[in-house]
Amino acid sequence: MTNPSHRSRPVPGRSARAALFTGIGATSLVVLTACGGGGSGSGSDRSSAGDSDVASIASPGKAVGTPTRTTDPDAGRPVIRLDSSAEETNRMWDSWYACLRAKGGPLKGAPTTPAAKAGAKACASKQPITPPELDPAQNPDYSDDLRVMVKCLNAHGIRATMVGDSDYSFDQSQPNPPHFNEIETACQVKAFQK
Repeated sequence: MTNPSHRSRPVPGRSARAALFTGIGATSLVVLTACGGGGSGSGSDRSSAGDSDVASIASPGKAVGTPTRTTDPDAGRPVIRLDSSAEETNRMWDSWYACLRAKGGPLKGAPTTPAAKAGAKACASKQPITPPELDPAQNPDYSDDLRVMVKCLNAHGIRATMVGDSDYSFDQSQPNPPHFNEIETACQVKAFQK
């Protein structure tokens, strides 16, 4: 089994791990969005004369409530959390695939034609972001965390072995135990969540 952080998108029928990563990202986005707004409570919107109970009129500058534009290319994209369910993750990937199909984007590989490039660009905001904890380039403890996950899987009856320092595989000679997806998700959260 390959490292899920190296896949750009899951193929229908693949393990729920890819779906899990997508769900994790979406929930993170919702949490970050919910925590990002709100008033400061510092009284900065009160007049400088000290009349805190007097209403004031906004000066004719920037319109109040005008959204600011961001230069972050990942802004608005669904983010998979470590603990996202397979259903949440699949829903995010399915939304992106549906957009690609509707806009003519590539379902496999990089876009090669102008139409495919336009479709990919139109759907970029729907492509799920995998958790940074699952990216060896962003997580300096990735190998150690992965070893913890493999030990957890083995402790729950799922035969897994490390492949190098950045991947693992399952023993395909055994059927998956009941609740395989839940066990895999729980072990992933235990190993990678700080």
